[in-house]
Amino acid sequence: MQWYYTEGHLTVKVDGEEHKFSLEELISSSSTYKERRKKIQTTFTVSLLIIGGLQYAGGGLPLNKDLYFYIGYIATPVFLSAFISSLAYGYLKYIKKELSELDAMFTENSDR
Repeated sequence: MQWYYTEGHLTVKVDGEEHKFSLEELISSSSTYKERRKKIQTTFTVSLLIIGGLQYAGGGLPLNKDLYFYIGYIATPVFLSAFISSLAYGYLKYIKKELSELDAMFTENSDR
């Protein structure tokens, strides 16, 4: 695979075939990734605050417990939020209707 950039176009040559991509197309795919990342970070933060708030409101912070209890008490909302965020990531990845031709070419050629 060879590629070069000239006059606002990225040209990728794979197995003798040339494919041209505009700079605007590449920027839009990059901004889609950034938007998805921001949504996942927001999902994690909101779910962490909700789960942590419900946990604290449900019983407060227990006193005179072992250190491992507090580690679990703090880690549980983090793990649950990470799980919820991973589900959201999978959903956002699944609903992405269009896979750009450039992404498909790089995915195919990375397996070789």
